[in-house]
Amino acid sequence: MSRISYELALGMALALEAADTDLNHLRSLISDADTAMPRDLASHLLERARRRMDTVRNALGDACGPDLSHGRLQ
Repeated sequence: MSRISYELALGMALALEAADTDLNHLRSLISDADTAMPRDLASHLLERARRRMDTVRNALGDACGPDLSHGRLQ
């Protein structure tokens, strides 16, 4: 597997971190929803999004080393 450039990896890591912040904010807004059905569906979709983000983070860690792994810049 070829390595990606550090700049690309950094941009991806920053985008993932921003998306993670947005997802956490959305999760808090959903907890205030009135009915369980939309809340359950939204929670399911948020978990799917988080799994996809974790997959990208793992790939970034493999391609770029430990500095960009785990979704946080070290």
